Amino acid sequence: MSVVTVHTKLVARRPTEDDAHVAGKYKVLVNDNVPKGHVAGVALDVFHSHVAVACLDDFEFTVKAGKKVLVESDDYKAYSGEDKGDMI
Repeated sequence: MSVVTVHTKLVARRPTEDDAHVAGKYKVLVNDNVPKGHVAGVALDVFHSHVAVACLDDFEFTVKAGKKVLVESDDYKAYSGEDKGDMI
């Protein structure tokens, strides 16, 4: 399994009370059989299945492997990968 980090940055001036705890860094394990272009999407799916975010627009989400920013490929189907990894 690969370890990546989901970075959540608050961009709203006044987040909802429910989202006050969301900003930060989260470690995610992604299964080795996930194609390279899908790792970011799977990591975000796993993150969102474990961390409730009331207003997605209040945050910027970035996935990194070390210092490298990972980009989701165009052919990734959002919300299809929550079972292909886990939070640590």
